[in-house]
Amino acid sequence: MRWLTPLLAVLLAAGVFPTPSAAQLSDQPDRRSNADLVLRNIHVIDTATGDIARNQAIIIRGDIILSIVSDAAISGAGHPAMRVIDGGGAYAIPALWDAHVHLMQNGPVAAREQAAAMVGHGIAHVRDMGSSPAAGAEILPLLRAADTPAPRIITAGPTFWTFALPYGDASGQLVTPDAAAMTTAVNRLADTGADFIKAYAGFDAARLTALVEAARARGLTVAGHAQDGLALAEQARIGMMTIEHADFSTFAECVPDSTGYFERVIAARFGGSGESIPAITFAFAEAADTTGCRTAMRNAAAAGLVLTPTMVAGFLSSEKADAASATLADWAQDNCTLYRQQFNGLDRDGQAQLPAAGQRLLRILIDAGVPIIAGSDSPAFCAAAGAALSQELSLLAEAGLSPLAVLQSATLLPGRLFGGAAMPGRIRVDGPADILLLATNPLRDADAYSAPAGLYDGRTWRDAAALAALRRSGQSM
Repeated sequence: MRWLTPLLAVLLAAGVFPTPSAAQLSDQPDRRSNADLVLRNIHVIDTATGDIARNQAIIIRGDIILSIVSDAAISGAGHPAMRVIDGGGAYAIPALWDAHVHLMQNGPVAAREQAAAMVGHGIAHVRDMGSSPAAGAEILPLLRAADTPAPRIITAGPTFWTFALPYGDASGQLVTPDAAAMTTAVNRLADTGADFIKAYAGFDAARLTALVEAARARGLTVAGHAQDGLALAEQARIGMMTIEHADFSTFAECVPDSTGYFERVIAARFGGSGESIPAITFAFAEAADTTGCRTAMRNAAAAGLVLTPTMVAGFLSSEKADAASATLADWAQDNCTLYRQQFNGLDRDGQAQLPAAGQRLLRILIDAGVPIIAGSDSPAFCAAAGAALSQELSLLAEAGLSPLAVLQSATLLPGRLFGGAAMPGRIRVDGPADILLLATNPLRDADAYSAPAGLYDGRTWRDAAALAALRRSGQSM
């Protein structure tokens, strides 16, 4: 498991989360007298090791797993209050994380549609990467209501900049040019319930250090975009928990004129320059694909870098973008149309340059051992809520991430980084009862995530039909 170095391997070696064998999983005491739900006839996948405990039953009370036993051990009727669900030989994994979403930028109706679609795809946890205070105050209570089908949300609130933009919606931005302004803004967000801080742009080493220190003083972490002029290893050492996107900024130290490539893409997309965006992006990926770049990325991994590449938002193929457009709600169509326009007039080879560039960049990160977290950036461009995470996992697999590492990218690693004391992300006795059932083994079938067979999120059991109905709720009708 080369990709685990250094972060996850260190945690495993230190015993932060032990790795019981399949036999040990099946040897837990039967605590049915306290149970109210049993998921039986399932195969339990250990997300830390890839081991599979076959023909198991998970015994649950509320949102806690009481025990995991051999299915044969629960053949009796139990007690009248206990609900028994036959998993039909499905594979049990933790409910999924989408570690990069924007749920609250398009109003409460769109937020509810997106949240429902996420649950329909087996997503029980998300990290919302930026919203205005007003949107958070209006929408978060709606999505956190007990009767709303929605994942659990950790949120950044407004994003941090060191300069003001002359365009865009300023309501979701906090301009913090110096340490005093950062401390004041961090304290205000902490007081209103922000779960972490997002750094967007304009931070040099001194300003980023000031932001991290202000956040740490309030018990918060900092995530965000790669900052121009700073090596990724330095940003990780300063204290950035995750870097978002496999983009021009992330690979800036690998390509001398990375900003120039980005400016050419902007000119092509918005200025009518006539250049091919896929060709520009592919040329950038070729320029980055060097021994020196891999060394820089290995240094960043050793310093603690964790990356959320959001491949589906930036490197989706023309065919997949067209297919996504057919399912998007009306309010999401404009951004997808903008994305699809970059393929206009290109032949098949020209269109293929964009996804090929994404795979090339991602392989650099994988080869360097950078831990990868799965995030979709939905609803950016053609990234449909819920479905985009399944596409992201497929793209990670196509680039060479092992099946176990793909599974860990949406379960174990985000659970440990963002899940708090409950540490969701691994099915374990006395752990959280967030359990997703898949009809096929995700360690052998890369498409296993696309249509879940069942989900228990610690509150509600939903079978395959209920999940399919939620998936449709986020689509155009």
